[in-house]
Amino acid sequence: NIIEASNKDFEVISLRAPSLHPNGTGRQWYSLYPPNWSEAENEVNKLLRSLRKLDTFRIPLQKTILLGFSQGGAMAIDAGCQLNIGLIVSCSGYPHPNWKPEQQCPPILISHGLVDEVVPISASKNIYQKIKTISMNSCEFYEFDGNHQIDSKLIQYINLKIEEIF
Repeated sequence: NIIEASNKDFEVISLRAPSLHPNGTGRQWYSLYPPNWSEAENEVNKLLRSLRKLDTFRIPLQKTILLGFSQGGAMAIDAGCQLNIGLIVSCSGYPHPNWKPEQQCPPILISHGLVDEVVPISASKNIYQKIKTISMNSCEFYEFDGNHQIDSKLIQYINLKIEEIF
């Protein structure tokens, strides 16, 4: 388990993208080469339905962390900002073209490598700036000396956020 044991009651959700990536490595929510933004919107709506169903179980969405990497980071930001979720963690993500944050965005932690050659760091900075101008809730930006990856030190930062939020 990457998240340290805590006396806090919470759940971490990182859902697997439904489709195989066409190059045979990894998975995807929607086509990116070329981008199919209407497919992305449909997948966000499906994700929202799935997350709302999870809210009926033992741990409510307010005590849930939604984590996504790359395209999953875009999905987490888009869907998560429409829900009353405990924390969104977007790693090396980007905003969908028509995405606009809600005024009541949940707390968000954005992480991105300084030398990411797949998704430029400017994409995450764009998300951060949009959220900071609209939402009163916390939004933090964690940049690190790395590429298109989840930094190992991010886990420590997430653990601090868990203690702070939950």
